[in-house]
Amino acid sequence: MRRVSLDKIRDDDVLARTLYDIEGKKLLGAGVKLTPSIVQKLQEKGITSVYIEDEISENVEIHGILTDETRNQAKLTIRNEMNRLATKGEIDYAAISRVVDQIMEEMLSRNIEVLNANDIRTQDEFIYAHSINVCVMAIALATKLSLPQAKIKNIAMGAIMHDIGKALLPKELLNKKDPTPAEQEEIKKHPLLGYHVVKDMAEASSTAKITILMHHEQINGNGYPMGLPGDYIHYSARIVSICDAFDQAINDGIYKNVYQTTDAVEYLIGGSGHIFDKSLVETFIKIVPIYPEGTIVLLSNGMFAIVVKNNPVYMTRPVVHPFYNPKTGIRYDRSYIIDLQFELSLKIIREISINPGDIG
Repeated sequence: MRRVSLDKIRDDDVLARTLYDIEGKKLLGAGVKLTPSIVQKLQEKGITSVYIEDEISENVEIHGILTDETRNQAKLTIRNEMNRLATKGEIDYAAISRVVDQIMEEMLSRNIEVLNANDIRTQDEFIYAHSINVCVMAIALATKLSLPQAKIKNIAMGAIMHDIGKALLPKELLNKKDPTPAEQEEIKKHPLLGYHVVKDMAEASSTAKITILMHHEQINGNGYPMGLPGDYIHYSARIVSICDAFDQAINDGIYKNVYQTTDAVEYLIGGSGHIFDKSLVETFIKIVPIYPEGTIVLLSNGMFAIVVKNNPVYMTRPVVHPFYNPKTGIRYDRSYIIDLQFELSLKIIREISINPGDIG
């Protein structure tokens, strides 16, 4: 399977993974042919891309980081708690803690070494899905850093609640595409607002509290709300700031300036040492492949290929299936597989966006 933008769906494309709404109700079952009318209805619901099964992606298996049940339950819980905060000025910390326990148990039991950015990409309920994605990535990064499980849990709680303060801001302000400088300053208050929600909660760890407060601080001191530099920024907040920035880059639910994974990784590297903690960025890019499974790429010999499987040790040299040579016009069947870890004469030049149905 591979993820495809809805505007690139062909009439004979088939949905590869069942779609659910935030309530856990099935929107569309796997195996359904994506007709123009179905595509239009999905677009009306704010969905921009789906997983499909086609001739070039039969070898590609993309395993979700979380089960649909866990992800939907987590999104629903965050939505409910943000709504509770907006209307009643309170949250059920224990409910959020139970969800984080569920996420951690699922991730740690499956020993996930590599995060597929295509699986992290989201379309609807962005602010809730974003909170889950940041939590998932923070758990993966903290695990890669060999932190104790109790510490990981505290970081995960701060990660999943890092934007909780946005519940106290007007929705029209959060959804505005071109906020004025004054409105941007209002939005920048959300870390402090979120901190005040949890600061007096005995059940909330100091790590979770300070993560919420500091997740927009920058190493160079140009962040907010306090403008703290370098080592004054708590370690957990430095972890979450990287995960937050990466998810914003590949999703960006408001502005639609979605980066390819390659560009998002380059953005983190470019900010390494002055926006983000350099050593943490170096560790983070070891768990997020530049070319996720299902990505179509151009090889150095001119062939078009699809990434079949990533190599946890050599992230830039995955297993690929070359499916077309534009120089010769030759198509290759799915049995043609190259492991770039061993085929050192070849390399990936870049990710490309093409519709295989339009080739030849």
